[in-house]
Amino acid sequence: MPDSRVNIPNFSDIKYARPDIDAFEELVKSVRFKLMTATSYDQAMDAMAEFEDASSRFDTAYALCTVMHDLDTSDEFYTAENDFFDENMAKVSEFSSAVLAALLTCPCAEEIKSRHGDMIFLKAKNRKETISKDILDELAEEASLESEYGQLQSEAEIEFDGKKLNLSLLQPYLESTSRSVRKSAYKALDDYYQGRKPVYDRIYDDMVRVRTAAARKLGYSSFTELGYKRMERYDYSRQDVERFRENILRYIVPLTVQIRKLQRERLGVDKLMFYDLSCLFKNGNPAPMVSKGTYKDAAGEYFRKMFGKSPSFFDVLSEHGFTDLLSRPNKSTGGYCMYLEDYGIPFIFMNGNGTYDDVATVVHEGGHAYAAIQSAESSPFLECLSPTLETCEIHSTAMEYMSYPYMDIFYGDKAESYCQMHMTDGLLFLPYGCMVDEFQHIVYDDPDMPPEKRHMVWKSLEEKYQPFINYDDEPFHAAGGAWMKKDHIFTSPFYYIDYCLSQICALELWMESRLDINAALTKYNALCAAGGNDTFLGLIRRSGIESPFDADVIKKVAYECCKFLEL
Repeated sequence: MPDSRVNIPNFSDIKYARPDIDAFEELVKSVRFKLMTATSYDQAMDAMAEFEDASSRFDTAYALCTVMHDLDTSDEFYTAENDFFDENMAKVSEFSSAVLAALLTCPCAEEIKSRHGDMIFLKAKNRKETISKDILDELAEEASLESEYGQLQSEAEIEFDGKKLNLSLLQPYLESTSRSVRKSAYKALDDYYQGRKPVYDRIYDDMVRVRTAAARKLGYSSFTELGYKRMERYDYSRQDVERFRENILRYIVPLTVQIRKLQRERLGVDKLMFYDLSCLFKNGNPAPMVSKGTYKDAAGEYFRKMFGKSPSFFDVLSEHGFTDLLSRPNKSTGGYCMYLEDYGIPFIFMNGNGTYDDVATVVHEGGHAYAAIQSAESSPFLECLSPTLETCEIHSTAMEYMSYPYMDIFYGDKAESYCQMHMTDGLLFLPYGCMVDEFQHIVYDDPDMPPEKRHMVWKSLEEKYQPFINYDDEPFHAAGGAWMKKDHIFTSPFYYIDYCLSQICALELWMESRLDINAALTKYNALCAAGGNDTFLGLIRRSGIESPFDADVIKKVAYECCKFLEL
């Protein structure tokens, strides 16, 4: 993204146009022929540049459509365009796979590898093993089911406190200082999901079925194998992930039990119930001191101080309309950073509702945006500009932890309470993230599992990873239904463990930042600037970050977090 504000378009001025799939297919055929007959490095790279330009236009149209649809899910035009991408994304992925397959056997492949490294070839091989025209129908159905789930979540309407609330706007009530309000809000949430449980079960049944069918067509014994390849896990295995989960159980779960014991004492309740869990402090969770309407200004100030540059990249994005931070009716749930490749500009999307989580989210998505800008010129291949997702999540999560010295911008004299809350939330998340991951392994290892058994699996995993949970008699949650609220289980299989791996790495950077913020930022910037030009373990090794698969690293993190929280 250029430094000069003059050269950056306003988001509202960017025009969407539906991509021409037939024209893209013809270009792919031409590029493949040029790659197969290239006699020099320059000829091969010129052919790839044609393909990368066309891919960038397609990706930008998709990103723009996604943002516009999510800003207003009632917009019929962008709903229809979203359906178009659901129907055609698999076909375009297959076209891309065909180009990368031609690159693998290109006469100039070795020279390209010597100049630009192995990653584009690792990605090409992986794409060949995960995308095939034989599974285009399954991929299209999968995309349609994911959109159906997203639409169901965004259209949620819960009557509470005399209002009709979406899932995001209900959140402040779930964190209320009033126990009766929390209990009533969770009852309303429980009733909402319980009433729609058959729909969620049917969608997930279909997802498991279609993903398993695609995996078997490609020759895999289960979707788990295909899922790992989709996540581009080049240098660690299922067994490594299992050991990681075991280490979280051994070193982190005991800390979470102690956290919940102290929480029960702080709240002054005889028994900690599930509707108490999100309220860590008797006087309420720390809420931002700044108003929701000034989030843009506060975030801009934070990033100016963090990186010592004015205006900050966040100021520039906000000025030109590339941020949308507040929740409202008909806006899709969640938060993300979407990159508009043709412009080299990220868009930050979130659902601020005045609660504690707002600040962590804007800093988190800002970390993604900063990394996207830093790596924009890191490779001639679009496929290598961004790393695999566990590395991307270090960009965002480390930014959250390194933000602690600047939290007075958002919280004033409550900044320390925020940091305590954030660190506590981080430790509580690690077992939850592992639980989500293990749940998916169990489900995809037994794809014919009936819905009720899936709910029992979740219930048993809660007892293992969250032994403090007490649902009493709420029918949806008590029967093991809480997994239905986690969109990643539906839309991003096997993604969730990436957050856990990245969090351990991010906590390493936090520990260093407490001793020397400049040294931590040097490692952080090196990681961001490297883009996706190496594997996960390769990138963190090059940046000076230790492997999260090392049990000693997790022990060290647990010890430092214990000290910080005075557990």
